Amino acid sequence: MSVGYRRLTADQWFVGAQIRPDLVPGGEPLNFEIHTVDLNATFAVTERFNVTLTVPFISGRFSAKIWPDGIRHTQSSSGLGDVSVVGSAWLFNPRTHPEGNVALGLGVKAATGSNTVSSPYYAATGPVPFTAHQGIEPGDGAWGIIVQAQAYQKVFRKAFAYVSGSYLISPRALSGVAARFPGDVSWSVPDIYSGRLGLAYALWPDEGISVSLGGRIDGLPVHDLVGGGDNGFRQPGYVILVDPGVAVTRGREAFTLSVPVRVHAKRQRNTLEWQGGKPGGGGDFAKALVFLGYSHRF
Repeated sequence: MSVGYRRLTADQWFVGAQIRPDLVPGGEPLNFEIHTVDLNATFAVTERFNVTLTVPFISGRFSAKIWPDGIRHTQSSSGLGDVSVVGSAWLFNPRTHPEGNVALGLGVKAATGSNTVSSPYYAATGPVPFTAHQGIEPGDGAWGIIVQAQAYQKVFRKAFAYVSGSYLISPRALSGVAARFPGDVSWSVPDIYSGRLGLAYALWPDEGISVSLGGRIDGLPVHDLVGGGDNGFRQPGYVILVDPGVAVTRGREAFTLSVPVRVHAKRQRNTLEWQGGKPGGGGDFAKALVFLGYSHRF
């Protein structure tokens, strides 16, 4: 059993790979603040195969001066996110391959989180019913397929190299929810990908303390593998982060902390922007993330 917490804040407007505060809609920063708590239960069916259930809870705020009434307003949303179940198998028996192994995983993400939590749109004549910004909604309104892989290998005494990656395939094309204003095109239901690689070192083995340093990439592609959601609105792009971390293990319990820091980001043009000849679109990226974790093994 484990619980994980993630904190994300973002207020810097990117056009392509450049920070462009002069091009921010409304002339003032768009502020995102998102808190996520994941409850996880992993059951080892065998020594090589396990199943993980993840139940997320999300709370988000979006503040901007982009409304027709010319005033800065805040939208908020919270609730149960999209629950997922993933099965993962080690290619080699962990008992006989403690110094290196590879695991492959496959699972499903359910559409349990709402993507229609209400938060007003502020028209020139006053607020009208609308939905919160998709970036802070608990869910994306669709089922998805999760493909993932991870591997580790001992490289020298007390040190292991690691690599992991995941890709969310979203077969549904459009969410059916207007994107930027009432009557606008629908939000796409995009694919999402993430990858990590680095080195973990047992700094103080007798006390169960280890540290790690690596790289991380999180992104949303311009085109989905399946689903054909290119004609909806999305904000594709990717962010690369330096990912330092520390872990403390005490018997059956473990505590983890990592603070990935952004070193590069790029907002890519979506299909609608390509068709309209718009240069690069725009979007926010976080300067840093905070991940906290606690787990107990039974």
